[in-house]
Amino acid sequence: MVTPSKVGEYTMRIFKKNAISADKLRAELEEARRFQEQCLASGVNPSTWMETAFEGADFAFGYWPDDTGIERAILKGDNLLKEIVEGKEVVQFRVLRVLCREQAEAEAMSQLWGDDRPKAA
Repeated sequence: MVTPSKVGEYTMRIFKKNAISADKLRAELEEARRFQEQCLASGVNPSTWMETAFEGADFAFGYWPDDTGIERAILKGDNLLKEIVEGKEVVQFRVLRVLCREQAEAEAMSQLWGDDRPKAA
């Protein structure tokens, strides 16, 4: 289902391309596009706006183009996803979908605001 992307000590999980249907991927990309438009229209510094959006989300997914299509990865919520797989019942999720220019941008978001943030000492 996913492939880890190691960058130093950070690990961002990239989903296999055929993990969802083309229709589902299009719907997710449209949601990410609307989110990006909201960010740009807000007039708030995009980094500040994005940080707030990540803080309010249970899950965050990043999307970027590559040579063979669109890649997608979980930027925030990996531990919650594991708990759900183990049977933890969760009623409702707040999902954030983010368009990225490339994998490095998605990795940076994961490191700044997602699961790959440095742990507090």
